[in-house]
Amino acid sequence: MPTFLSDPPPSLYLVLAVALLLAGAVWFNRRSKASRTVLLVMVGLLGLLLLLDFLTESPREEAVRAAQALVKAADTKDTVAFAAQVADTFRYQGENAAVTVTREQVRTANFWNILKEHDIHVAAWDFSRADAKELDANTVEIGFLGKGEAKGGAQIPMYFRATFTRQPNGKMALSALASFDPLKRANERKSIPNFP
Repeated sequence: MPTFLSDPPPSLYLVLAVALLLAGAVWFNRRSKASRTVLLVMVGLLGLLLLLDFLTESPREEAVRAAQALVKAADTKDTVAFAAQVADTFRYQGENAAVTVTREQVRTANFWNILKEHDIHVAAWDFSRADAKELDANTVEIGFLGKGEAKGGAQIPMYFRATFTRQPNGKMALSALASFDPLKRANERKSIPNFP
C-alpha cells in the first residue's frame, strides 16, 4: 500500500477536513442533491483515509514502534525484550569506529549491569516524520532524541539515527544505530557509555 495512505501526512488530513467543511457549508446553503453527494463523498474519503491509517502500519510507524519497544526494554532493564527488537547482527557507531555485534553480545553486554547498578531511567521522544527516511521497501532510518538519567539527576542526552530492516520473520528489527550530540546532531558523534 502506498505510504501516503498507510502513513498519511497531517497535511492530507487538513486538506480533506477543509474540503469536508466547504462541502458541508455548500450543502447547508443549497440543500441540493448534488451538494449532498459531494458532502457524502468527502465524508467517505476522510473515513477511508482514517480507516487505512489505523488498520495498516507503514514501515516508518513499525520502526518507531520497535524503537519505543527498545527504549521500554532498556528502561525496565529487560535484556530479552531488548534483544527481541535487534537483528541477528547490527552495526553501532558512536565516537569510535563502527562495530558489528550480535544480538547475544548485546543481550549479555556490561551495559546492562551499569543500567541496573545506577538505576538509570531511559527515555526517548521526538520521533519526527521529517527525521525518517525510507531507504527501500524493507529498510527505514529514523531519528529521535533520547536520554539516560541516573537517580541523582545526572543526564546523558543524545540524538540517535536508527536503521530498521525487515527480517525473514516479517518484523522490523534494529540493524544499525548511530549516536550523536543532541545539539549538533549528525555533525558530532557521541558514544553511549559502555554500549554494547
